[in-house]
Amino acid sequence: MTGSSRHHPVYPIADSACAAHLAGDAMAGEPALRSRASRSSGFTLMETLVMLVLVALSVLLMFQMLGAYRIARERAAAQAGDIDRQGLFDAWFLESVRGLHALEDAPLEGSASGFSAVTLNPLYGSPGAPTPISWELVAQAGADTVVRYHEDGEQRWQLPLRDGQPGRFAFVDSRGGLHDSWPPGQGMQDALPASVALLSGAGSDARLRLASVRGPLQPQVVPFQLEQE
Repeated sequence: MTGSSRHHPVYPIADSACAAHLAGDAMAGEPALRSRASRSSGFTLMETLVMLVLVALSVLLMFQMLGAYRIARERAAAQAGDIDRQGLFDAWFLESVRGLHALEDAPLEGSASGFSAVTLNPLYGSPGAPTPISWELVAQAGADTVVRYHEDGEQRWQLPLRDGQPGRFAFVDSRGGLHDSWPPGQGMQDALPASVALLSGAGSDARLRLASVRGPLQPQVVPFQLEQE
């Protein structure tokens, strides 16, 4: 046999045995790989407990923040409501005093605790219609002084002064004199004061609300009237 016709020997039985051995090793290592994969894809009991504690703390902090926000919002709304009511009270007091109307049969009567008169600027009635009104201060034990407004003999609303001290009314005549009551006494012919003041608080917290009468201070005499059928 020449050198060109030589061939390497083939051992089919030995190759089959080697393949079987390799397949056996692979099958033996598969459970170990599966167990490692299963351990790496889940949480342990300790990790789960830690996660639950963190979630509970986050929820607790969230509810505390929501509660603090709700309390702050309610306080802000209450303060804004008080500011709005105080502003309305100042405006209503100013307008009702500006519209005071002098009448012979319904003169203004006032003291340090309140006054009653007729105004052309009622808060609830028709503007321009003479309407009897009254303002009064009511001191409450252990609480702020309350301002009450009456119109047509009916109490419409009340509001605390919140100045910490009882207030009082004062009346200014046309000469600039200050009086604790109206009419002030003999010799004063004006039916209405020139201004009405509401003083509240004391010291550095003292507050003055002053409103002036726009119309005449004396009843107007009508020289003639139209005939009514």
